[in-house]
Amino acid sequence: MKTRFAAAAFAALCLPAYAQAPNQPPSSDLSKAQTLKLSPHVWYINGNPNIAIIVGTTATLVVDAGMGPKNGAYIAAEAKRLSPAGNTLYLTTTHYHPEHMSGDSGFPAGAVEIRPRAQDEEMNQNGAQMIEAFRARSDLNRSLLEGARVKAADVVFDGEMHTVDLGGGVAANILWYGAAHTVGDALVWADPDGVLVTGDVVQNKTGSNVICPTCTPQKWLEVLDKMEQLNANVVLPDHSPPGDVFLVRQETNFMRDLVKLIRGAKAQGVKVEDAKRTIAEEMQKKYPDWNAMGGIPVAVEKGYAGG
Repeated sequence: MKTRFAAAAFAALCLPAYAQAPNQPPSSDLSKAQTLKLSPHVWYINGNPNIAIIVGTTATLVVDAGMGPKNGAYIAAEAKRLSPAGNTLYLTTTHYHPEHMSGDSGFPAGAVEIRPRAQDEEMNQNGAQMIEAFRARSDLNRSLLEGARVKAADVVFDGEMHTVDLGGGVAANILWYGAAHTVGDALVWADPDGVLVTGDVVQNKTGSNVICPTCTPQKWLEVLDKMEQLNANVVLPDHSPPGDVFLVRQETNFMRDLVKLIRGAKAQGVKVEDAKRTIAEEMQKKYPDWNAMGGIPVAVEKGYAGG
C-alpha cells in the first residue's frame, strides 16, 4: 500500500508534465523523438507509437519495437542507456501491426521476446502481410521497414498474465484480456509504479478501430472493464498522450455509449447500413473533440454481427 501511495504521489506530480510533451505530430522515426520519464521506473519514447521502457535492477522490459529494424536498434540502445549495466533485455509487443512489432529484429542477440499465444498466432498468420501493406504506404515506411520480418517469439504464454521480475522490487505483468482492437492485444502493468501501457485498446480522445474479424465493441468493452479494475496511476496509450486512470474510464464510457446505440438500433430493427450512418453521427455529436472517428461504421457493423 505504501509503494502504491508513493507511486500515486509521483504520478500526480508528473501529470502536468504531460502537457509539456512535444506538440508536433509524433514521428515514426523514433530517433527524432524525445525520451521522457513517467514514473520512478518507467520511461517512454514519445513517438509513433509511444514506446515504454520499464527498468529494474537486473532486467529491463521494452513495450513495442517500433517500425522496422532501425527503430528497434534505437529503442534497444535507449533501454541500455537507461538501465544498470548488465541488465537482461526483454521485449513484448502490444499487437501484430508493423509499427509495434517489426523493429524486433533490430534488438540485440540475447533479448528475450514475449507474447501471449493469441498474439503469436495472429502475428504468424498476418504479420508478414501487414508489413507489406505498410511498406507500400509511404517512402518513409519503405525505408524504415527495410529488412523487417516476422521474428519468432522466445516465450509464448497462455492465460491472462505473464510476470517478468525486473529486480529491485519492480515487476512487469504482461496481460491478455481478450480481443479488442486485435485478437492478441497485450497490455503491460508496471508494478509498483501503477503504470498501465494500453496499446491501441485505450487512447486519449481517439475513436476505436475494431480490426480483427472476430472483434466487436462488446468484446472491447469486456476488456476495458477488466482494465478499469487495475485503477492505474498513469496510463500510456500507443498513439496519443499519456494521462491517468481517467483515460480508461473515458474509453469505457465511449464504448458503453457505442454498444448501447448498437443494441438499441438492432432491437428496433434498424438496417445495419442506416445504423452505421446514424450512430456515427450521434457519437460524433456526443464526442466532438475526439480524433479518428472514422472507424465507427465498421465498429457498428461488427457490433451487429457480434450480437
